[in-house]
Amino acid sequence: MVNWIQLQLLQALCVPPAPEPPDGSPDSVRIFRAGENYYRLRLVWWALSLFPMTIVVFAVSMIPHARKFGRLPYWLRFGVESAAVVSWFLLIAVIVSTYLLQRLNFEQRWYIVTDRSLRIRSGVWSLQELTMTFANIQDIRVTAGPLQGYFNLADLEVRSAGGGAARKPGETDQHTAYFEGVDNAEEIRELILDRLRKYRDAGLGDPQRFEAEAADSAETAAQAVLEEARALRKALLA
Repeated sequence: MVNWIQLQLLQALCVPPAPEPPDGSPDSVRIFRAGENYYRLRLVWWALSLFPMTIVVFAVSMIPHARKFGRLPYWLRFGVESAAVVSWFLLIAVIVSTYLLQRLNFEQRWYIVTDRSLRIRSGVWSLQELTMTFANIQDIRVTAGPLQGYFNLADLEVRSAGGGAARKPGETDQHTAYFEGVDNAEEIRELILDRLRKYRDAGLGDPQRFEAEAADSAETAAQAVLEEARALRKALLA
């Protein structure tokens, strides 16, 4: 039943079921997901965020049980009792809907790595997808706070060129990819580093080599044109 409701929500929000792999060999595609403890950690913060609302609803529902409540006018008592009932219905609706969103947020996190690039997609209300090629990667680091360490989780940050530029408030950082809440951050880091070394050893990620090859090609072409011009001149003179 819960899976059916989640599927209906995804269809209503027009969220694609899975992202397409980024550029790279199909045999090299590796898909990683957030750790199960990441979902439990999000549930902890979710419960704490609902705690104040629950206290307010409970306090409103206790007003009709006060001793002096029966002395109030009928219309006022009816209004308070109606507000207490409505507040409980609203609280239940908020709990169910936000719980489903927490689950969907966890399940809709995709971390895909190929031999040439990586792609990260997350979000339900606001879908975010970031693709980064190995040619632009400059820094890879693993970070974990005390609470993440307790849950055996960590975040893997992959930064590309231009990541240090200042951003406007609310602007998304398009130069940093976050593998958020993974329980195998070191494994992903070693995989990316290994493929990054192979990528650069092949000359695919070396801009200077590209420039040198382009310069050599231009020089070779110019030399060939010069040779043909000399041969044509000799033929004309003969």
